[in-house]
Amino acid sequence: MKKKASLLSAVIAAILTLQILPGAGNPASAAKADSSHADAIYKTALPLLTSSEKLPQAIKYLNSHIYATGSYRATVLTLKLENLHKAGLQTWESKFSVSGVQRKLASIYKAETSMSKLAESTQDTSLRALLKGAGESGYKLETAEGYYFPVIDYGAYRKYKLYVTDDISDYITIMATETDLPPSKDNGLIISWTDVAARALAQEQFTQKYPGSNRISAVKSLYSMYVTNTFYGQNNTPLFHYDDLEMDLEAQKAYTGILAQKSGSSPFLQKLGSFMKLLKDKQYKLDDEVKAFLKKEVPLEPQ
Repeated sequence: MKKKASLLSAVIAAILTLQILPGAGNPASAAKADSSHADAIYKTALPLLTSSEKLPQAIKYLNSHIYATGSYRATVLTLKLENLHKAGLQTWESKFSVSGVQRKLASIYKAETSMSKLAESTQDTSLRALLKGAGESGYKLETAEGYYFPVIDYGAYRKYKLYVTDDISDYITIMATETDLPPSKDNGLIISWTDVAARALAQEQFTQKYPGSNRISAVKSLYSMYVTNTFYGQNNTPLFHYDDLEMDLEAQKAYTGILAQKSGSSPFLQKLGSFMKLLKDKQYKLDDEVKAFLKKEVPLEPQ
């Protein structure tokens, strides 16, 4: 009985000791500790985001620690990383533009292959170093008209989506879609007409949902391009065929399908609906009335 009483006394004493320890069982103290840790990570990351030469270190650090910074700090760090990627892109472009580098890339390039994998595929030490450096700095390789160039690998930003604010999470989705599958090459669309309209709709929804977003201007600019692609196409994939001025049949089917599925207060869809209604009356041919509609509702920017 004495043993049981002694054991009970020891347990009670231990509990009381825990309760009087600094911060023990105190949510406010725990939150303060978490905030201090997040702030320390944030302050460590900032110097890494001051020069494009530090991109490899910055990316490694963010990948390992951004989850613990809180949405506000994570968003700031992510946007600073993108700013740094944009600032450093021209330097990398110049490195890849050298004629000798272009010839070497032509012999090893494979679509959808990472910079690191391309680096492994060559025995050329200088080319390998270039590809490895660009990849570690957060760029991927693209090609158009036989020319090879780096672009920001927005797909890699997807790992930050869980930690940033909602608008930047959606922004990352939009931009990653662009780099995963660019809309056009060689003055022609390489995505379907359905995808063209769907991307425009997603971008419009972003501008409506997040009018105060830090990246609203970037999305508006992208949206403007997609509106043009929707209503005009591109030089090598025009919406209306050059010979008979008939609307592309695949575009006709795509737009009709989207309008049948989508509804709501979308200015883009309303405009597309009016456009398709007019075209139906015109047997889907480009005539003066259709041209007048486009000139008024979807004017092209002066060249």
